[in-house]
Amino acid sequence: MNTEPRSASLSLRLHDPGELVAAVPHLLGFRPVASLVLVAVHGTGRSRRLGVVARADLPPPDDLDAVVHGCAARVAATGPREVMVIVVEEADGTDGLADPPRRDVADAAREAFTGHGVDTATRMWVPRIAGGAPWRCYPPCDCRGTVGPTDDSPLAAAAAWLGQVTYDSRAELEASLAPGPPLPRLDGLLRAELEAAILDRELGGPAAARRDLDAVATARDEVAAGRVLTDTEIARVAVALGDPVVRDAAMGWALDPDEAVAAAAQALWTLLVRAVPAPEVADPAVLLACTLLVRGGSALVGVALERAHRADPGHRLTTIVQTLLATGAGPEAVRAVIRDASAESVAHLRGRAG
Repeated sequence: MNTEPRSASLSLRLHDPGELVAAVPHLLGFRPVASLVLVAVHGTGRSRRLGVVARADLPPPDDLDAVVHGCAARVAATGPREVMVIVVEEADGTDGLADPPRRDVADAAREAFTGHGVDTATRMWVPRIAGGAPWRCYPPCDCRGTVGPTDDSPLAAAAAWLGQVTYDSRAELEASLAPGPPLPRLDGLLRAELEAAILDRELGGPAAARRDLDAVATARDEVAAGRVLTDTEIARVAVALGDPVVRDAAMGWALDPDEAVAAAAQALWTLLVRAVPAPEVADPAVLLACTLLVRGGSALVGVALERAHRADPGHRLTTIVQTLLATGAGPEAVRAVIRDASAESVAHLRGRAG
């Protein structure tokens, strides 16, 4: 399941179910197919607001209960008043309006959320999320209509204005963080930098971590200025981030009052995620996930966390962030983790300086 928090500083109203379906690609960050989409709704009346949006591949019958109940547990943990259930699946040989496919998924979702005391009054089917596509509710409700514009809508404009990219597919989204062309010299440079770092940390004492953080800050500023990092600089920064004190101090850049600092850090983490192999990529990947979360959310959060976990399954910071999100915690909880961890590391570095 992908739980992709994306937030906007704009207030936009969705007037009918067709507009909600059209909004899903921008809420998720990509256009889902063959999916179960869950949209949490909080509040009542005119104060209703959308919460977390979650997506899972449509499960085979044998896995139906496990997948749907797992999704429901994570979404229900965020405390919604109700959840809108949307099944995206092409109809097989019919238009689907008379008998929408995968009713088993819609029914399982209703059962799962009922067990959590959450209403699922809206359960919809749509063959694809595209303007003009038909939608209808699952029985006993007989509401139906057409999907609103997906690319020419207020939410699409708001996402573009906020710099949030909406990808055509999950695969395209993942490709945006896929490893770039291999750097033949990088493995050897990483080994050399790691040996040098071990020696520096043993002999250099307290100054080693400060030198590492300075190297990362210099690389951040170089990337912000549009300069291309050399393979040696990439290896230097990747190894520097292997020191948790350095990594956590750099993580605090996501909360810097100067938005340019956070943007430059995000650009550096993205570059490293595409350039650095496992296991070293785990640190920039989780830094990217945290930065994206506190800067408004992104569909790339899940992709970055998956990359970090695959690179180093025991990575402690990755586990903390994944656990927070799995229990329904939002960006504020992540901000608190970043604030505390970075403050502790900065104080540690200052203490060393003393």
